[in-house]
Amino acid sequence: MPTARPFAYNTGAGITGTTQVGNLAIGIPEVGFVATGLEWWNGPDEDLGYVIACEVPGDTQPTPIPGVSASVGFFRSSDLTEGSFIAMANQLADHLGGGPFASGSAANTWLNANGFWSSFVGGTGGTGGTGDFNVTVSQVGPDVVWSGSGSFNLSALTLGATGNIGGGFQANQAVWAIGPLVTIDQYSGTITYPTSFGSGGTPVTSNTGSTYGILPGGSGRLLYVPSGYTSGSVISGTSTYANQTIAGMGLTAGTYTWSWGSGGNASTLVMTIS
Repeated sequence: MPTARPFAYNTGAGITGTTQVGNLAIGIPEVGFVATGLEWWNGPDEDLGYVIACEVPGDTQPTPIPGVSASVGFFRSSDLTEGSFIAMANQLADHLGGGPFASGSAANTWLNANGFWSSFVGGTGGTGGTGDFNVTVSQVGPDVVWSGSGSFNLSALTLGATGNIGGGFQANQAVWAIGPLVTIDQYSGTITYPTSFGSGGTPVTSNTGSTYGILPGGSGRLLYVPSGYTSGSVISGTSTYANQTIAGMGLTAGTYTWSWGSGGNASTLVMTIS
């Protein structure tokens, strides 16, 4: 299933369940957004390349529908590599006196500061976190949605058993999983982790995309990734808890980080509960 998200040109207050960058409101992939009366436009498939979105205040952006124009425009890199993202960002920034950029993070920081949004993971775009893999837990209308995307570096971890897991969580142990019930690979090692992010546990309603998570193992934590996953591969997935609120699920707002490895083998997973 393609990974795409809704966008709107929004000069008003931020909208619950979205991220606001400049005058762009960005919804959560595959889930939707709160009804607002604004025009919403579905972005390109983010599994095919990094996406950059920009505002078009005059509502003059051409669309595939004859006679219909949009207030949001999109660019997509040729593939999911940092180099292709930098090249695309350099082309855009050149017309506005920015760049060239030495890294994807530098490009993304400049884009966000100038009203562009991007799906580049590891910067301030995408899911809004600062890790190699970022998870957001947000209120989306009447539901709570867990949504994550990014990549893992498994070099400092050891492959163990396979098993079956699906979306769910136990807040008082800070353990969780996102995605459909499937076979996964289990990795162990020295993983630093939070001890809790609340006190609740609620059955999941629906899941989409890839399956991944952090669960107990021995005296520490184990990382679960899709079967056959290789370091650096970008994945994404969501779990939806229908007719719930963040407070009602016993979740404590904040930013929580799991990390392992060092130097070139370092990897971080950041969860933000809104």
